[in-house]
Amino acid sequence: MMNRMTEPSLKEKIEELIRDNRILLFMKGTPEAPQCGFSMRVVNVLESYDVEYAALDVLPALQPLREVTAEISDWQTFPQLYVNGELVGGADIVEEMDDSGELSDLLGAQRPEQHAMSAKQELQQDPQQSPPIQIER
Repeated sequence: MMNRMTEPSLKEKIEELIRDNRILLFMKGTPEAPQCGFSMRVVNVLESYDVEYAALDVLPALQPLREVTAEISDWQTFPQLYVNGELVGGADIVEEMDDSGELSDLLGAQRPEQHAMSAKQELQQDPQQSPPIQIER
């Protein structure tokens, strides 16, 4: 029978993950299959840098993880991106830092010149751009 005292608490496990992974993303779902738009946005930003990062799906233990991250970093919503043991923030902050170049410095990675964008993002960026040409059959 396992003694509850020797078993590391969720908080200890999370602190260890934050310590052991230079870039750690707490997200809903997985990078391959994000379960919320905000998580997907952070994954898209990270993927554009071609850096290795660890991702933890928070959905199986959402409420306990909210409580733990509130204790650790005073932040309860997901996604949360940690770099070098420090909370960077959620989707909006990560995207702002990506735009300003701060994220590139923090990650120690060059942002690729040509950001791979979805057609929707390209249309948002340049409203004058014509949609892709459809070839009639």
